[in-house]
Amino acid sequence: MLPPGTPLHNPYGGDATVARAGAALFTSMNCDGCHGADASGWVGPDLGDGRWRYGGSDTDVFRSIFYGRPKGMPAFGGVVGADGVWVLITYLRSLPAPADEPTESWPQR
Repeated sequence: MLPPGTPLHNPYGGDATVARAGAALFTSMNCDGCHGADASGWVGPDLGDGRWRYGGSDTDVFRSIFYGRPKGMPAFGGVVGADGVWVLITYLRSLPAPADEPTESWPQR
């Protein structure tokens, strides 16, 4: 276990081949069961919109997938290992941003 605050680096960042493998891993691990097809959100949040509850850096996303988060996100590090987590992150980083955010802030009246 790494001490809090230790930055991590994705060894596959930007690799399209790894991103495609990550899409397959996302489906095979049933991530789409919570996060929806193409990680666009369902029971779990949209993972392509750039909004992250626990931080959006590679280190933050790694920790969310590897160790899990309260209220629904199980830990997958013991199943896919660190390498698998990086493959998933590479896939998530390859997703196009949605054209419109499903939730928006509206000015107070």
